[in-house]
Amino acid sequence: MADEDTTHPTAPDSLTARTPLELDIAAAAHRKLLVLALQLMARDEVLRAALVEAVSQKLTFHDSHEDAGLEADAAFAFERRVDEEFRRVLFDVQAVLGEEMRSPVA
Repeated sequence: MADEDTTHPTAPDSLTARTPLELDIAAAAHRKLLVLALQLMARDEVLRAALVEAVSQKLTFHDSHEDAGLEADAAFAFERRVDEEFRRVLFDVQAVLGEEMRSPVA
């Protein structure tokens, strides 16, 4: 198979399990790409309004369904950490775009 691309990240040889460091690197790269994509989207007035609305709905949904009186189990703790990272991504986007990106819930 002379046409097989063994250097491409989706090549069959790369489907082996990743190390924790490789997973951290991949997550950091994906996060940078996500922040860039959101920044580019938010520069368009219509897309920015839709993005702020979607973010507001997501944060409102999660915030209104938390029960602070219960001890967090593993699934709840994981979801809470995901939400914390979600807010950090939004903060990074806001840092570039300023006030026009702020969600009323954030």
